[in-house]
Amino acid sequence: MPDAEKFSVGGRNHWGSPVSISLLGKNLQELEHAKEFLLSQLNEMEELKNITENNSVGKREVRLKLKPKAYLLGLNQNQIAAQVRQGFYGAQAQRLQQGKDELRVWVRYPKTDRLNLSQLENMKIRTAVGEYPLRELAYYDIERGPVSIKHYNSKREIRIDADLMDLYAPVPPILEKINNTIIPDLKQRYSGVSIQYQGQQKDSKEAGQQMAKYFSIAFLIMVFIVMIHFRSFTQGSIIILMIPLGWLGAVWGHGIEGKAISMLSAWGMVALSGVVINDAVVYLAKYNSLLLDGFKPKVAVYKAGIARFRAIMLTTLTTVLGLYPLILEKSFQAQFLIPMGISLAYGVLFGTTFILLFFPSLILVLNDVKRLYLGFKRWLFGKKVWVDGVEKKLPFEWPDAYEVEPTVRDSKRIIE
Repeated sequence: MPDAEKFSVGGRNHWGSPVSISLLGKNLQELEHAKEFLLSQLNEMEELKNITENNSVGKREVRLKLKPKAYLLGLNQNQIAAQVRQGFYGAQAQRLQQGKDELRVWVRYPKTDRLNLSQLENMKIRTAVGEYPLRELAYYDIERGPVSIKHYNSKREIRIDADLMDLYAPVPPILEKINNTIIPDLKQRYSGVSIQYQGQQKDSKEAGQQMAKYFSIAFLIMVFIVMIHFRSFTQGSIIILMIPLGWLGAVWGHGIEGKAISMLSAWGMVALSGVVINDAVVYLAKYNSLLLDGFKPKVAVYKAGIARFRAIMLTTLTTVLGLYPLILEKSFQAQFLIPMGISLAYGVLFGTTFILLFFPSLILVLNDVKRLYLGFKRWLFGKKVWVDGVEKKLPFEWPDAYEVEPTVRDSKRIIE
């Protein structure tokens, strides 16, 4: 159909338009030029299709522009436009009730007097000093007006949307390309136009802000629970340090599977934060119980790894194998959940590997740091004891690795 100005087939994207850019400004003419420039640039991108804009051209309208004589007669554009509308479209003059029906009486020119524009020129406009033909009071031309006037943040808005040629292609690289290659040139050409990203970009930003808000609350609760359970700030801290290692594993997993990191991947990492520390909690709990049995820290770390290796590996493998059917699924419905599954599966897998390889070393490094701190404190202030009511200072002695552990220290406390 050569007369069609726009033709589109499809449905609304549930997640919003992949590419949606709002052009904002006060000058409508400048906005139109910026729109044409942006449309021409986006049409050259092979990654995009169905590029549309919401400022489509409307119907043909008669635009009136008053002559000086109209102003001298005390008229304005609204008054003349209202009389033209009443004459050609009509105005309601009266309502009559006839039984159960209501009759409305409209007054306008007869059909023979409103067939062409030449009759518009000769129509009479009422003024305070008599009637004048419209051609003496105003010019007129025919233009296409806007279908609707849209505003965003108190500015006129023209929004341009586009879909992806490949439905599974990542959106962030395309937006980055637009932002780096097209937007700077547009802002340089049209300084009065500002850019606001809409669609998936806006939704992702809002979702990210909500995720950061709620994850902060959940993170503080996790830290509080872990530290209360182990009665130690330092031991709770090294457990929390396993969370970034799990996130690193989730990022590697996306690279292995060839999937882009999305907002659902981030939600999977949020869920991963509570899962990946389970193995660290199990390991550290066994380590503390071995300390209470009298084992030195190095021996306790070694035996804890042997005792908990099977339990940690079984929970990890069952979690990964349970999620892998989802990762391998090819159906369209599963594509939205696959990034979350990748985050959980690979985050747990690599996180467990880090825990088994580096967590024992981290425990011993923390033990050495505590010994250094306590030894420096003793050297600086000395170790004092009370004997028969007299305070005595003991000679400097380097603290033992066993006595600096919080579990051992708490077990020696006696409450009277």
